[in-house]
Amino acid sequence: MEDPIFEYQVLDAVHDNKGRLTQRHISKRLGRSVSSVNFALRLLAAKGFIKISGANPRNLRYHLTPKGVLQKSVLAYNFMKRQRALYEEVRNGLLKNLRKLSEEGIRKVSLYGWTPFTETAILSLILDGIEVSAIYVDRLNGLDGWNRIPFRSVDDFKDDFEVLVLMEPLPGRIEEKIAVKTLACYPIP
Repeated sequence: MEDPIFEYQVLDAVHDNKGRLTQRHISKRLGRSVSSVNFALRLLAAKGFIKISGANPRNLRYHLTPKGVLQKSVLAYNFMKRQRALYEEVRNGLLKNLRKLSEEGIRKVSLYGWTPFTETAILSLILDGIEVSAIYVDRLNGLDGWNRIPFRSVDDFKDDFEVLVLMEPLPGRIEEKIAVKTLACYPIP
């Protein structure tokens, strides 16, 4: 199968439901057509990853074989390995961008957006001696501050800093209000 994510999803669906899942259930769960699920199940069975049981074609049951459990683990490991490499690449790009602020003599910034990289950015800025005055977010949703750095709604924006570090794209309604220099530190597709 050329789609390792789909292969993993099918193996995972079969593994989670211990033979009580039909092709239609798997199709609904994965948002794929019944014919693509049928093809995947037959291919995985041919490879020895899934055992198909039942005499009635409408009531076939699917079970993961020990070889299928191993394949599911290998697919998950390979996916995590690729994602980790991508994560490190994005993280290193972020840190490189943030170092430029220190080199330019910037001493006070705010951030916009709460992403998996925001904490890394905050720690890097603090280590470089740059004060983080606030973290602006589109919706507060229970965020109440990170240590001593206040969370603020982007609608309450105050430009009491030198640079706004963008951890994600600004909402269109806010872009016009922002008069300070911005530094985009989110991965641009």
